[in-house]
Amino acid sequence: MKILLLALMLPLPAMALETDNYIVWGQELKDSSSHLDHYFRENIELALQNIPTHSEKSCEQMTKLIAKNFASYLVHDNPVENWLFKRLTSQEMYPENMNYVHGSIYREPYLFYIPWFGLAPNIQVNGYYFGTDKLSHFASTGMIYFKKFLKEKALGKSEEEAVKAAIHWGIRDEKTVHGYWASGVFSYADLESNYQGFLFYRDFCEGKAPYLRQGSAGNWELETAPDIKKYVSGFWDETFELSYRLPENWVKVRKEIKRYCQDASSREVQERFEYYKKSLPSYSRRYINTLITSGTLPAVEDSQSPEQVCK
Repeated sequence: MKILLLALMLPLPAMALETDNYIVWGQELKDSSSHLDHYFRENIELALQNIPTHSEKSCEQMTKLIAKNFASYLVHDNPVENWLFKRLTSQEMYPENMNYVHGSIYREPYLFYIPWFGLAPNIQVNGYYFGTDKLSHFASTGMIYFKKFLKEKALGKSEEEAVKAAIHWGIRDEKTVHGYWASGVFSYADLESNYQGFLFYRDFCEGKAPYLRQGSAGNWELETAPDIKKYVSGFWDETFELSYRLPENWVKVRKEIKRYCQDASSREVQERFEYYKKSLPSYSRRYINTLITSGTLPAVEDSQSPEQVCK
């Protein structure tokens, strides 16, 4: 009943909370990074034009105001995804829409919502394949991480403590609204895209080349355009960075993953994964691994990996 009431409260457009990355095995998509870079640059510049008296605001305040142009909350009905859906071709996105449930690993759904709201299609950035839902996590949950980080810092926490507090917010989210409650899936790839969105927002004001700078007249300006390739990695792909599934979910999805056993050993998939393995794990991924090792978070490889399924 809790899940049903929650679903009735949420807006319906583009509500794709899960994706099927297996379905894009054997597919070669064109890189979408130029589209995403254009989107973020255009919306940052637009926000800078429309925020009144922004010279009086701090860089962090400006970042939060700018983020309202491409972040959404509670449900990942995200402006970035909606913008992409109108522009990408079949050579850049697969499948071409969210209506591919019956051909996916979710053809026998664990919960009621998947057939209604669809699945996020796949795109490719810098050789990495992932569902467009990760862009919602990147832009929306990444901002929640950023706000949590600033709040914890203001309370006197160290930088590392504040970062861990933000990561634990994401873990709680995966264990509730956007994970177990919604679909019975705890997605480690979601947590990674959350964290990369957090780094994206920090880069507005920090580092050697922050995106924003205050000009001589005091107004904030876009100094460096964002590059999405900086944030995407193999850890966004749920066939590489495996999700943990509740038993009721796993018993159904396991049968569907078996359909990909032959593809798993194909040259295309093996080469894709070898490329993914060059991705360096982020601080978040390393910290989460300590939580898995300690038993705080569920392990996947020993029980729910394609290797185990295909034995």
